[in-house]
Amino acid sequence: MGRKKEKKADRKMKRYKRNGIIVVLCMIVCAVSLIIWNKSEGGFINKYFSDFENVLDQEGEVKTISKASLESVFDISELSTADYIYNGIAKVYKEDGTTVKYYVAYEGKVKAGIDFDKIVFDIDEENKVITITIPDIRFTEITVNPGTMEYIFKDKKSETETVHQEAFKICKEDLTERVGKEKELVDSAKKNSIAVVEALVTPWVEQMDEEYKVKIQ
Repeated sequence: MGRKKEKKADRKMKRYKRNGIIVVLCMIVCAVSLIIWNKSEGGFINKYFSDFENVLDQEGEVKTISKASLESVFDISELSTADYIYNGIAKVYKEDGTTVKYYVAYEGKVKAGIDFDKIVFDIDEENKVITITIPDIRFTEITVNPGTMEYIFKDKKSETETVHQEAFKICKEDLTERVGKEKELVDSAKKNSIAVVEALVTPWVEQMDEEYKVKIQ
């Protein structure tokens, strides 16, 4: 019986690893949806560019591009640039730290974003180039859906009334650790953030001085 349970757990772990593809797909859909949404009336990007009175002075002349004026475009403390679903399976060990009591499969949700106040601007007035350096991605929300948790017990004694509370804590720790190691996910979130920043700043720069080129890194 023990061997059958281990084989069942292994098959389930492989299935959840394959489901990791969902993560990348969700991030791609998020990026595409963000662009489509902001082309429609009422999107947050349109909120910044629907009225260009803020780029004109009292005499109606266009202000010059400066770090201060660029910072005003990004007057947001934080922006979520990617939401994705993560399917995982965690091991819960006995007190010896090596013997598995049970496996728990779960579905988690992660939000990735950047701090806009940490964006760095560099303006090359001679060559008409604006370089924008984006800060590292932060995972702003890591949650586990308790309704998706499924158990495979190796030790029937672990199947108690308090197992759900213990398992939920382990799943949250497991998701946090896995997300930090997923380089591909971080890179995808970074690409999304670049797309968002570009969508925010490019129309503004074109309105201010179309000779300027924007470089985002």
